[in-house]
Amino acid sequence: MNHENFRILIIDDEEKDRSIVHILLRRQYGDLFEILEAKDAAEAKVMIETRQVDLLVVDIHMPGVSGLKLVRDIRAQDFKGYIMILTAFNYFEYAKEAIVYQANDFILKPPIRKEFYEAVQRFLDWARDEKSARQMGQKDQSVFLQELGDCIMLNADRKKIDAYKALLNIRENRVFCILIDTSASQQLKTASFQDEIESAMNESGIPYAVSHMRDRTAIFCFTGGDTLGYNELSITVELKMKLNLDLCEKADITVGDTVSVYDNPSRSYRCAVAHLNSLKSAGSYEEPIEDKVVAHIRNGEAEEAIRMFGQYLLHYGERHAIDDLMLKDIEVLTVVRKSVQVRKEDIGLKMVDIFVTGDIQDIIHFSSAYLREIMEKMSSGAPQKKHYVVRQICARLEEHAELPWSINDLAKEFGFNPFYLSRLFKDDTGLCFTDYLTGKRMGKAAALITDTNLSIGEIGLAVGYNDQNYFSRVFKKCNKMGPKEYRRSQASKQER
Repeated sequence: MNHENFRILIIDDEEKDRSIVHILLRRQYGDLFEILEAKDAAEAKVMIETRQVDLLVVDIHMPGVSGLKLVRDIRAQDFKGYIMILTAFNYFEYAKEAIVYQANDFILKPPIRKEFYEAVQRFLDWARDEKSARQMGQKDQSVFLQELGDCIMLNADRKKIDAYKALLNIRENRVFCILIDTSASQQLKTASFQDEIESAMNESGIPYAVSHMRDRTAIFCFTGGDTLGYNELSITVELKMKLNLDLCEKADITVGDTVSVYDNPSRSYRCAVAHLNSLKSAGSYEEPIEDKVVAHIRNGEAEEAIRMFGQYLLHYGERHAIDDLMLKDIEVLTVVRKSVQVRKEDIGLKMVDIFVTGDIQDIIHFSSAYLREIMEKMSSGAPQKKHYVVRQICARLEEHAELPWSINDLAKEFGFNPFYLSRLFKDDTGLCFTDYLTGKRMGKAAALITDTNLSIGEIGLAVGYNDQNYFSRVFKKCNKMGPKEYRRSQASKQER
């Protein structure tokens, strides 16, 4: 086999399904793949043990040993190739189990041409990254962190950045810079402090790269978010708390914009430098901060207003008690709201919510969300029906009601207190989160019962219920009749 080609093994007990995959590969990729076929797990294991296989396409349902059991066994034997799972139904539980066993991809069968080719392209991208990682050799992780940071500083090409990301197992494609000014003390420039930074970031679990310079250290944090907000500022707070506080008090820390790691990513560093220079020239944020925030809001500079006020709160919180910080926050937000002529009644957030935890990160998050609401009301000219986060959550539930959604997981993702997000969701939708999700699932289930011939168990799985009996009970509670009775009633209506 040519060293630039790949060997693929198709494992499926149905010859017709194996042929479909075989034809799709040959039609699109020609001789790029050497294609092998196996009709069951036993035959596949022999091939895997005797020949180097790069890509497995495995059916879940096979007689004897299932596809998932095969994946588990070969991963336990240190198989390092790429695994693509095929299944006839969109069973989310299977997908989760496949991920646990380290399958790389999960698609429905028979494969749709476009989706299948996209999945194969993901394999090719993975293979390229693996090759680049091997070529880099075995270096210490801190060296890779520094080299990736330097790549971002220099706006290196995508292939080079992707190679380091693969090596460090970083999947996120957006990045923002936390800049630490180390010029105030020689201790901030020592290797031990640099190690302390990396230790704190590793403990946080946030993907990152770092670039140590003469008078500055730039930490590039990877994120899935599109805009700078609470998450970025809270990461900065956590970093300061974990580092040597005596040294941090001597160092100014600023945050840059969130940008694409592939599109001039050094912009975030330059943005953080600009904020640092502004901070130094002013000595600190000058009062009144309210006027500066209002000016940015009126100029349409939403993210700048949020960033400026968030960093103001960070510095204010370092010099004052938490109760004083809360009162200052309320005072500033009230002045800002009145200055831009937004009514208190039009804001979903209530000032009393700021006292829920008394944590500086929650205070920054609350302030960011409050300012966003003010700006939404200004741009719309009328009260919005739903908070922007509630709108995003509702859109997700509408599209994928079958997934195992949790208010705690969503609160963590959006940086909200779970108790507060639950109340906000109910205020905006009129339903608690669980009832809203159940309603969406039952609506989709009713449509599937009416429009398809799927069994009741299959419909339950399709909308997120693994237990058919439990699904039937929930459906009956919502529709005053069980799913079978509902199907008969709908069929009789169509016959009329």
